[in-house]
Amino acid sequence: MKQSIVNDFFDLVVSRKMYSSKKNLQFRLNNLFEKVDLAQKDVLDVGGGSGLLSFYAAVKGAKKVVCIEPEFAGSRNGMIKGFYDLRKDFPASLPVELRPLTLQEYLQHAHPETYDVVIMNNSINHLDEEAGIHLLKNDASYQSYLTIFADVFRIMKKGGILIVTDCSCDNFFNDIGIKNRLAPSIEWHKHQSPRTWIRLFKAAGFSNSTVKWLTPNRLGKPGIFILGNYVMAYLTTSYFKVTTVK
Repeated sequence: MKQSIVNDFFDLVVSRKMYSSKKNLQFRLNNLFEKVDLAQKDVLDVGGGSGLLSFYAAVKGAKKVVCIEPEFAGSRNGMIKGFYDLRKDFPASLPVELRPLTLQEYLQHAHPETYDVVIMNNSINHLDEEAGIHLLKNDASYQSYLTIFADVFRIMKKGGILIVTDCSCDNFFNDIGIKNRLAPSIEWHKHQSPRTWIRLFKAAGFSNSTVKWLTPNRLGKPGIFILGNYVMAYLTTSYFKVTTVK
């Protein structure tokens, strides 16, 4: 039954054109949740959009999944509607719920909810965009993010895992001041390098952070071998994943 609902998830997401192909989506999710067991876990999906990662966690056996999506501050329109449209296609018993809040709003009401896994997929720089831009330039911006991560640390269970993905501002095209044709819409000044985030995580109490440079899904494992390193990331899209532990 479990494998059946996982297969249904992939078929549904592709049929709804939320992803290009089942193979690419499987590769993406395997990379994102590498060595993370979602079964019987409580999961928080921050800025989860229409819930792709939330529903995946649920069909993989998560005990509870909360997707928070305020549908502003960097999100695309229609995300909340997309979540509920997708929700209709899964059993009512699937433990997924949406809360239309910012992370900061949610954290004010989070107690006593605690989580084993927290996901920030392409959302970390939107938690406080203005502070994110000036993170390394003034103390108030740094403290804003430090407070957020300290609160996230507070609601995570011992041994809990935080997964973050984003583009690093350390990019060849950004450094020479021309548009990156591989990622033309990226506003590089709104992003930070993984080492900056890791420093903040450590200050908030997290430990054992690791960085993985992510590669195009369509290239599969050969892409990881060729492009999955800092130098090639710097010359392409600088897309990374940081995993850190409480």
